[in-house]
Amino acid sequence: MKPRDYQITAKNKVLSYVAENEGKHPLIALPTGSGKSLVIADIIKHVRKEWNIYVLVISHVREILIQDYEAINNYIDEDVGVYSAGLKRREILPVTVAGIQSIHNRPDEFDHFDFVIIDECHLISPNNETMYRKFLSKIHAIYFGLTATPFRLGTGYIYGNKDSLFDDLVYDLTRLTEFNNLLARGFLSNLIVKQTTLELDTEDLHTRGGDFIDSEMSSAFDKAAITELALDEVIEVGVDYKKWLIFAIDIGHAEHIAESLIGRGIPTGLIHSKMEFCRETTIKKFKEGEYRCIVNVNVLTTGFDDPEIDLIVMLRPTQSPVLHVQTVGRGLRPAPGKDHCRILDFAGNTKRLGPINDIQIHKKKKGDEKGEPITKTCPKCDTICHPTLLKCDVCGYIFPIKVHLTAHAGNDCIISEGEKWYKIQKVDYRLINRDSAPDMIRVEYRSGLKTIKEYWCLDHTGFARFKAVNTIRQRSILNVVDKHLTSCQSAMEIVDKLDIPKEIRLKESGKYPEITRFKF
Repeated sequence: MKPRDYQITAKNKVLSYVAENEGKHPLIALPTGSGKSLVIADIIKHVRKEWNIYVLVISHVREILIQDYEAINNYIDEDVGVYSAGLKRREILPVTVAGIQSIHNRPDEFDHFDFVIIDECHLISPNNETMYRKFLSKIHAIYFGLTATPFRLGTGYIYGNKDSLFDDLVYDLTRLTEFNNLLARGFLSNLIVKQTTLELDTEDLHTRGGDFIDSEMSSAFDKAAITELALDEVIEVGVDYKKWLIFAIDIGHAEHIAESLIGRGIPTGLIHSKMEFCRETTIKKFKEGEYRCIVNVNVLTTGFDDPEIDLIVMLRPTQSPVLHVQTVGRGLRPAPGKDHCRILDFAGNTKRLGPINDIQIHKKKKGDEKGEPITKTCPKCDTICHPTLLKCDVCGYIFPIKVHLTAHAGNDCIISEGEKWYKIQKVDYRLINRDSAPDMIRVEYRSGLKTIKEYWCLDHTGFARFKAVNTIRQRSILNVVDKHLTSCQSAMEIVDKLDIPKEIRLKESGKYPEITRFKF
């Protein structure tokens, strides 16, 4: 298999970084389904040929180890070792794929390896006492990470911080523009999320460790009436779809879903951590078409790939952006005859966390539970859309442009919006620190003697932050690394590199002037 252009770029970014930044460790982010395993294999082929160094690929997920081994073994012209108790192999070769659980107490056996690749590195705990950190500190090798989700629940981005395992995100295709480019080129399958008739109400649920408590979710939602209502809709929609993947809350919930589907005549497999029979057998039956549906409990979120999956059912609410992206991402792989993957999000995760190509990441702070919605629903076909879309991608519905009228609005407001274009000579950026509220960046546009002000609220949540992030991205004349968009303080470091609008259009008829358009 020949690497695609973006996979070659990913390889080059990593190799250039480690060559130019001694002692630093890069991270690359590629969407699920975009071919991370081939990137790994291509990097290994290059460094073995050019540098003749030993390469170790590590993960703690069984499925990832198998996937990486197969990709590397099929791509390079030498044998690949596997060191994993779970896979019942203990081989050490110049290129070795290993489970961290099997090697973390054996650093002496691997201290001759020069280059370490960590796959699905978002799964590594920030705790300094993890198996990964202890092992890496003892072998002193160059290492880098790959993931589809360069962030963790509660801690934010996994790079660029004092205690981060990785220093810089050197290549990122998971962001809005880059992700959509892969979709447009046919390298990823489109996802369609539509409003479900039933939606699980999470308002009364409590959280632990940043996510909903499993036992509370089970008590609230693992009820026959709820399950049957949801499955009525699944079966009605699923008639047009070939392979279904369902995510459940816990083992009991998964068993009840599977039992109901089997009772309705749907061939269904079940996977969870305590299953008595072989997991691989169930997956094999699903891939070969013996099962139309597979129900799982947080098992098939990472490392499970079946391109023919075209219906994903979310019956497990979450506040984890990682879990949200990884679960929905199972439908991103394209396949012959697959036009899209349909998402039935009974759990409301998309509304809660946003589209998977524009997740808003921040550390949870007191009082930030509320925020503006980060999706909107098409009233014609019930597709859940990105909030900035003017036209529904599915049915073509044109969203109306909302005009907010004050109570004292009269005919003058209806006839004229009072908008005028101003030429901009200069832009100043000022960080506004406020003791009792989040920081803001005040942007001051100079037009002659007139100053027009705009506020970027990166430290806020919901739509205010979403708007600020997208405004900055749209003005970037370079690939702005997202770590600069985590706060107003960090964004101030790159504002001098942003494009300056030549003209802005200002609406001055309301209580406060409002910028409505820009020209660059």
